[in-house]
This record gives sequence, C-alpha cells and structure tokens, in this order.
Amino acid sequence: MRDVALAPPSVSPLTGGLADSVFETADRNPTLPTLARRSGHPSSPTWEEVTAVELRDEVVDLAKGLVASGIAPGHRVAIMARTRYEWTVISHALWAVGAEVVPIYPTSSRDQVEWILRDAGCVGVVVEDEQSVMTVGSVCASLPRLRHVWQLDTGALEQLVERGEFIPFTTVESLRRIVLPDSTAAVVYTSGTSGRPLGCALSHRGLASACD
Repeated sequence: MRDVALAPPSVSPLTGGLADSVFETADRNPTLPTLARRSGHPSSPTWEEVTAVELRDEVVDLAKGLVASGIAPGHRVAIMARTRYEWTVISHALWAVGAEVVPIYPTSSRDQVEWILRDAGCVGVVVEDEQSVMTVGSVCASLPRLRHVWQLDTGALEQLVERGEFIPFTTVESLRRIVLPDSTAAVVYTSGTSGRPLGCALSHRGLASACD
C-alpha cells in the first residue's frame, strides 16, 4: 500500500452559502477587481472593471429587491438567459436570501420551459428578451405558483433595486447567515433530448467543491 499526499484545498472549507464569498472578499479586499462587464455601444463595446465592494453592493441591492417582492428562503427562481454579467449578480442575490437558482436553456422549447417551471415549483423567472417573455407568457396560466417574470432587457433589475430600497441591510444579512453548506443552491435540468428534462438538486457545498 502506498501513501499518497493530497494537496490542500485551494479555498477555505465552506461554512455557509456561496454568497458568503462575495461578502468576505469585499470585506477583505474591497478594491480588488473581481469581474468585468461590457458597456458602451454594442458596435464598439468597452469593458468596465467591477471591484469586490461594487459587486457586493449590487448583490445586496438586488437581494433587497427580491425580499421586497416576496422571495424567501427555499423559493426557486429560474434564470432563462445566455451567459452574461447579470447571471452572477442574480444568482448570488438569490443565494444571499436563501433562494435557489433553476437554470433554463434560453433555447428550450415551450413544453420544456413549462415542465421545468412546474416540476421545480418556481415562483419567479428571469428572462432575457421579448421572445423569452412570450414563451413564458404562453404557459403562465398553467403555473399557479409562478408570480414573477422579470425581463433583463427592459430594466427589471433596476426596478427590483428601486423596490427594495426600504429593506434594511440587516434583513439580507440575517437571511444569508441561515444558509448552510448543504442547503440547496441550484436545481439543474438535463437538456431533455430523450424525454422530459430531469432535475438534480445541487448543494452550496457541492458547487463549491469545483473550486477545490
């Protein structure tokens, strides 16, 4: 039998939820550039750095808007959009209030969208454009639990932030601190090529393990 030495984890063991990393990094190194977002005209875009504290503030402001809209721990909110900056802010804001993310392929059919929203029991869905709004709108009548449809391209996030201005920061902090490593962070569905999409619940610990 051989002794095998394993390298230590590259990140500290998770003690709460995935949103904690945003808050901890902002406290530790607020001016650290953590992300970049595209700005300017689509024909000649520029990239704008986002510091750790700026990201934290965006997450908090959106989390407050989610609370003001009735999003609570254990609620599931779908995101039906291509990869973009808002994905990071939305997912961490949801995790900060104990909610769960349900990704949906933006190319999913009407039937697949209806099935995932119903099977996951989503109370809200974030979509990207008018086409996605029409897809979700065509199935809303059969989804009594679905209460919110937010469209990114029409300023839905800004409206949520404005709605949550009266929510104190301490409310978000209290919700964030009840999230545990084994709490569900996301419910991810298969593409459904051989039948109905199948969902798999992933914990905060499970997703964080990919960083080890």
